[in-house]
Amino acid sequence: MTTAGFGGLLAAFGAFCYALSSVSIAKSSQSVQGRGNDVLISVLMTAVVSGALWLLLGPTMPELGLGALIGAAYFVAAGVLGNVVGRLTLFRSVELAGAIETGFIRRLIPVFAALLAFFLLGEVITTPVVIAFFLVASGVVIMMSRASVKSASDLAVGDPDPREKNKGRAMAVASAAGYGGSFVSRKLAMQTLPDPLAGVFIGAMTGLMWFAVSWVFRFKSRNALSWRIQRPSRWQLLAGSSMTVGQVALFFSLMFTDVTVVAIMSSIEMFFAAWLAGHIFKTERRPGPRFYLSSALAATGVTLLALAPRFG
Repeated sequence: MTTAGFGGLLAAFGAFCYALSSVSIAKSSQSVQGRGNDVLISVLMTAVVSGALWLLLGPTMPELGLGALIGAAYFVAAGVLGNVVGRLTLFRSVELAGAIETGFIRRLIPVFAALLAFFLLGEVITTPVVIAFFLVASGVVIMMSRASVKSASDLAVGDPDPREKNKGRAMAVASAAGYGGSFVSRKLAMQTLPDPLAGVFIGAMTGLMWFAVSWVFRFKSRNALSWRIQRPSRWQLLAGSSMTVGQVALFFSLMFTDVTVVAIMSSIEMFFAAWLAGHIFKTERRPGPRFYLSSALAATGVTLLALAPRFG
């Protein structure tokens, strides 16, 4: 197996972990235990696990020079894009729109990642890439069109508010943009600081710093005393742990293959989420023909996007 193939497998495993996390978030949203601390718990778990692995398995820290500082700065940027923007909107999107639809819309991640990689990493956008963008975007538009709103809403257990569903969809797009940007930022960081465990830890600590600053502002508000960490539920622990493992896997995959490949492989999260949510955990009804038609269209685009660099 080639190193690029191994990197793709790591990214696919990371996608499964993120899908498991999404379904766990959906299960957690059905309970009031620990409600409101889902994202904080997941980021805290990521920081603890990655920090421990970094101390045990990480390479020796390089000398503190310009390259290391630039790499650390890019890891911080990746932490803001992934652990703050991407993760906050992901958790909220799953609560409002469901794991299946959120996973589908998040297939825009490779689109955002490829565009940013073109401008920041010099990756070439060829004709097949443009066609792939069109197919992926068309699939998402079909899923979000008025004709499919009722069909998509029927997947959820219960009677969701259409306005809340639309808000959840918008947050899923924001999550895709955040994670797409984080992939590129991580790749840039590892050009001068090739330590994925350090990257995960720095990104998680960035997220925790954001929560600390947020807490200061909350503390000054009238509802300050109502904001506190509660004992997490088992679903929150599963969501946090699976997201941590997924993030570590994606970081390592970037060492073996291109940003575009990692983003593409991570987008199969939607298939895992649909299977877990509809067949295993029963958090949502099984998707109908329209959903699979849209998925097939987007999958065609993803396949072209995976093969496009070879055409260049």
